Amino acid sequence: MKYKLIKETFLNFFQKKKHKIIPSFPIFSKNDPTLFFVNAGMNPFKDYFLGHVTPEYTRIANIQKCLRITGKHNDLENVGYDNYHHTMFEMLGNWSFGDYSRKETIEWAWELLTKIYHIPHQNVYVSVFIGDKKDELSMDKETLKFWKTLIHENNILFFGKKENFWEMGNTGPCGPCSEIHIDLRNEKEKKILSGRYLINKKHPQVIEIWNLVFIEFIRKSDGTLEKLDTKHVDTGMGLERLCMVLQEKISSYETDIFYPIIQDIECDLGNVYNRKDFNQNVSIRIIADHLRAIVFSILDGQLPSNNGAGYVIRRILRRAVIFCIRFLYKKEPFLYKFVDSLVREMKNSFPELEKKKKYIRNILKEEELSFFSVIEKGSKKIQHIITQHKEKNEQIINGEEIFQLYDTYGFPMELTKTLVEKNNLFIDEKSFQKKLLEQKKRSKEEKNSIIKKDWIQVYHDSYQGQNFVGYDLIECNILILKYREVENKLKKIRYYELVFSKTPFYPEGGGQLGDTGLIKNEFDQIDVFDTKIENSIVIHCVQRLPSNVFSSFRAIVNQNRREEIEKNHTSTHLLHFALKQVLGNHIQQKGSYVGDDYIRFDFSHYQKIKIQELYKIENFVQELIFSDILLKTKTFHSLQEAQKNAFFSETFENKYKQQEVRVVTFGKSSELCIGTHVKHTGLIQVFEILSESSISHGIRRIKAITSKKAIQHLKSIRDQYQSLKKMMKYPDDPMKSFSILKNSNEKLKQEISKIHLEKIKILKKEYSLKAIKLSSIKYICEIDLDQEKEINIMRKIVLDLRHEIHNLFMITGFVKNEKVILFISVSDSVIKNYNIHAHKIICGMASHIHGKYWGDSFFATAMGTKKNGLNLVLKDAIAYQNHLQNKCLNLKK
Repeated sequence: MKYKLIKETFLNFFQKKKHKIIPSFPIFSKNDPTLFFVNAGMNPFKDYFLGHVTPEYTRIANIQKCLRITGKHNDLENVGYDNYHHTMFEMLGNWSFGDYSRKETIEWAWELLTKIYHIPHQNVYVSVFIGDKKDELSMDKETLKFWKTLIHENNILFFGKKENFWEMGNTGPCGPCSEIHIDLRNEKEKKILSGRYLINKKHPQVIEIWNLVFIEFIRKSDGTLEKLDTKHVDTGMGLERLCMVLQEKISSYETDIFYPIIQDIECDLGNVYNRKDFNQNVSIRIIADHLRAIVFSILDGQLPSNNGAGYVIRRILRRAVIFCIRFLYKKEPFLYKFVDSLVREMKNSFPELEKKKKYIRNILKEEELSFFSVIEKGSKKIQHIITQHKEKNEQIINGEEIFQLYDTYGFPMELTKTLVEKNNLFIDEKSFQKKLLEQKKRSKEEKNSIIKKDWIQVYHDSYQGQNFVGYDLIECNILILKYREVENKLKKIRYYELVFSKTPFYPEGGGQLGDTGLIKNEFDQIDVFDTKIENSIVIHCVQRLPSNVFSSFRAIVNQNRREEIEKNHTSTHLLHFALKQVLGNHIQQKGSYVGDDYIRFDFSHYQKIKIQELYKIENFVQELIFSDILLKTKTFHSLQEAQKNAFFSETFENKYKQQEVRVVTFGKSSELCIGTHVKHTGLIQVFEILSESSISHGIRRIKAITSKKAIQHLKSIRDQYQSLKKMMKYPDDPMKSFSILKNSNEKLKQEISKIHLEKIKILKKEYSLKAIKLSSIKYICEIDLDQEKEINIMRKIVLDLRHEIHNLFMITGFVKNEKVILFISVSDSVIKNYNIHAHKIICGMASHIHGKYWGDSFFATAMGTKKNGLNLVLKDAIAYQNHLQNKCLNLKK
């Protein structure tokens, strides 16, 4: 059975069981701060399990794209080496929110697997939760009862909490689960040893394919379990593993998901590929897997970058490139070529891939080129380290030195090790691992530094995620429904988070900063310093609790701040519209910051915007502001319906899980957005672009200001212009006068350059005449305490003489702007014949001038602050002259 048919069969089966079939959510997690990516099919439904939102449908089924390479679910190191782990996978799932439970879940799973997919029942094994004394949980007898009616008792196994009690995290919804395993071995192997003895033993052909979770509890922050009022079902089955079973393959890489792509890669490699080479086969599997994860992440809007979810994607891509370099001997971009192969195989299930194929290829190619540039620079740095250790006859390189290269420049440890071992050197891997563990520890401490205690209920929580009244009101009467204490261990601060019965405070999201303000009554006035959203709940951050949390309060938003934010948020809509009009419809938003101070707008575009285009964009937005267009908002019953009326769908976040979707319109600009905006564009007054730049391959950034900030900025420019005119004695045409000054300055520079060249010529001749002949070395030592010299002139003289005098050894010292400068220059023949290295010599002299030093064997520099130290440098230079004299004589003998 082919991949596409397996998917359709699953969805049709559960549609007949009265489930609402929904599409996959984006693979990266916008609305959940605890996750970079969706790593299980249940992630998008957390709010339903937590009871924060009542779902429209009590039965849902879908096939969710997931990514598992961070946190406790990290399969990255297994990918390519075993036969069934993947970075990205598709999870077939069905859910019940307070509807059916164990009986239906188990019976339907059995029916689908054995009667629809026709998996032989003797190959199926199931596991049941045996209970846990610590949590006072008994055996899941109900699950056992239903399995006993369907499957032989020998195929039922019992496991503890580790295998058969599913938990979302340290806190949150949880419950017992029942796993379904399939034995894929041949009959001969099965007769030797029953599959029941290989369950959960990591056997490559006895694998788990489906987990049926019965969510009945919530784990509190103190570790205790509390029973839920409403019970749910959450199931997840790996599509790749199911394809492996139904297509009778021993590896998921042999299924029609991956094999056509793998064939294309092997074909492209030609004679480079050796079928018997283990590392090459692993590399090809890694490329096929990682390519799929990267392509679908970009398709869903997450680009490679230096932080957050983008860094994870970049890490996957670079891991694939490393295998290309090490085992497939590639020295140029390779992955991007196979985007076409993947699209060819997947476009029937994901038609949107075809539309974005070229865009995705370009991003991959640019990312690969960027990484090759990192490798080129890193290779030079590691080569320098290798040379230094060879010169010192040191075989072991300190791991801390290598870690700095890895941490600062992103140079892969695998490639470092390869280069080092080629030069018959070794890395102290213990010290490297020590530094790596220290870094991970710091990262973990930072991640776990914020401790949130359990919510303390004040009033009955009837909140269903729709209590935001801030579109129409900036203040209202509220009750505090619940609160909790938060401790930030790193910053050593404590504060409180409050949930109100309703709120005029807009929570941070979609680039827009959260509102600030206060709550007050006759007894208290408490500042709200931030507003956030978590699991669809609007949370208000305060430094202290009111004296009586049961009182009613007046919630008041900081109006001036909100108004400035609204002007800036509306400007991002107008800017996005202008970018599409001026540059083209390929423009897509890739992030934003909307504060009361400025706006930052990131978007996809593959070239620098010309200054004329930038003026056109700015003028376009300004005209929309002057047109004083009225705000129109409209709600739709579904995202699909709303998207037909708006182009801004890629960044829409339905924070409150509302069934209705909001579209914001200003004239011809219509966007899906839940943020707050001005009532008419004239309130913005002025829009001014501050800068346009590249932040990564294919992503540009515009920074801009509006309203008062823009007016102040323009006034500042006017004042500078007036000051410039005054300096130029109020010319009639300042631009013409400036042009004359500029041309005059260029001519003067050329004259100065000629003088410098003449000066260099004279000084070079003077230094050449001062050269002392020590056998086969010409030695120049010139230390000048009195006369200041130009650094660039002296550097050129020293380097020129090194080439002009083939056997030169030169030391020069001088002062410039109270700084002491030393140069040492050595000709190649002297380095070779006498083992003299400029860098080694200068390191001893630098201490005399209290300075820093750098350079290599042929040229080195030191710069310090102790002027009198040059006398000691001169003594060392004379001593070194005598040393050279003796060395030359000894070599001659």
